[in-house]
Amino acid sequence: MGKELTVFDYEAERKRFTWEIPEEYNFVEVVRRWAEDRTKVLAITEHPDGTVERAGYREVWAKALRFGAVLRDSGIQKGDRVMMLLPRGTDIYTVSIGIWAIGAVAVPCTIMLRRADIEYRLVDAEVKALVTSTATVAAEVEALKGAIPPENRFFVGQREGWRDLRQEIRAASRDLAREKLTATDPLVINYTSGTTGAPKGVLHTHSVMYCYGRLNRYYWWDTQSDELCWGTTEPGWTKWYWAPLGAIVNAGATNFHYAGKFDPEKFFALLAKWRINRACMTATELRTMAAIDDANERYDLTDLKVILTAGEPCTPGIIRYFEQKFGIAVREGYGQTETCVVACTIPGMEIKPGSMGRFTPGVDGAIVDPETGTRVPTGKKGMIAIAKGHPMLFKGYHNKPDKTAECYVGSWYLTGDLARMDETGYIWFESRADDVSISSGYRIGPFEVESAVNSHEVVLECAMVPSPDLLRGEIVKVFVVLKQGYEPSDALAQDIQQHVKLITAPYKYPRAIEFVDELPKTISGKIKRKELRTREFERKREVIEKLKEKGMWQRGG
Repeated sequence: MGKELTVFDYEAERKRFTWEIPEEYNFVEVVRRWAEDRTKVLAITEHPDGTVERAGYREVWAKALRFGAVLRDSGIQKGDRVMMLLPRGTDIYTVSIGIWAIGAVAVPCTIMLRRADIEYRLVDAEVKALVTSTATVAAEVEALKGAIPPENRFFVGQREGWRDLRQEIRAASRDLAREKLTATDPLVINYTSGTTGAPKGVLHTHSVMYCYGRLNRYYWWDTQSDELCWGTTEPGWTKWYWAPLGAIVNAGATNFHYAGKFDPEKFFALLAKWRINRACMTATELRTMAAIDDANERYDLTDLKVILTAGEPCTPGIIRYFEQKFGIAVREGYGQTETCVVACTIPGMEIKPGSMGRFTPGVDGAIVDPETGTRVPTGKKGMIAIAKGHPMLFKGYHNKPDKTAECYVGSWYLTGDLARMDETGYIWFESRADDVSISSGYRIGPFEVESAVNSHEVVLECAMVPSPDLLRGEIVKVFVVLKQGYEPSDALAQDIQQHVKLITAPYKYPRAIEFVDELPKTISGKIKRKELRTREFERKREVIEKLKEKGMWQRGG
């Protein structure tokens, strides 16, 4: 439980939950209601140079309406798509709410995108206007001749060929006739990372913000309106909708942002300085922070009630570190760009390190056979699935009906993530469907192997991939990044192997270990196992061909 006060009765919450999304619901009205309080702060942003930017709900609301007027005067209408490439801070709230106030659709993208990435999204989403604050992004857009006309390009500041966003807002009319919206009107197109083929635009309607409020804000975060919360995500990703908007603005609480890069000492210092109440960080961030053994002696986190994490499995060692050092619970959540929080450990539930928790109240989910759509027995591996037509599910991939259809089998939406459910209903993540290693008849998922390797005292982080092997078909291979001060050696690799054998079933131990300086990751910080897998398969091309001859190769390519 850590420092949290709320205690839910999980079974009671599941029984009493009903979905009653008001037909006239839209997120713009949620913000308007919180903006009626002149004292309520929406966002506090600290910059690397120490300057601090604050913005109230009422201030953001007023500027957003003016930006909505600017867009409408520029020919942007209900249903048109507006791309945003903005960093953490006040502007992203102003721009987003302004877009929605006229019924347009937001297309959020990370500021780290470059020309080809931007062009793909512009074309795929049929974008009519674009907003950015980054000179590099602006230059890339300018190189795409005719993609977005100058009158519909907005820049935070002065730049030739662009309209000055803040100046335009200051000069705009205060009176905006807001578009009449319902829960079924489009809200956002979030693009997937594109690690497995071309990125797909995930379409959600305003109803998803209602679902975020019921699931993410209430059950997972348990956000209170007087709290200061920090979600370390960046606006170009879906977790921005999960956390800063879905869990924090929905509750009328205050968002904290740090505009600089991740540094474990800095993050500890910010948590203490700002007396953060609730934080959501990636497992990678938490793992690096947990390597600072005396952090509890130097940083006062008395006000931090809970740490949330999602996006990648959280290893048991992270949970133990924050509980033992600070008395803070780390509660995991699971979901996708296409969903809200599908599973989590809600306040009051026992935290089982290594488990993502149970299906969130209000979620009709199951572990199913991905081929047939039938539920698998307790303890057996299957795919996490959500009932077709569930209110929180995305409305489809933009302009890709065939890709949308591929996600469904029978009455289930398939997440593509493999897991098993124990007899108490807790779900244990295994892997993405294509990350499983099949070795000597054993199916071995990366999470259990990585958890064991990461628990070794010299390991900072690691990633498991299947490696082709003539004897076993595949063996488990792990790419390892060592903590500072340690050097790779055969003896160290053998020590890690013996360590894994001691804490998990021996057949899971990594028969091959490769030490690397860093792991390839997506812009959002997820390990790109596919890239490592492809690299390994290329190295073992001769082995793969021999396995194919023997009929032992079970993968494509």
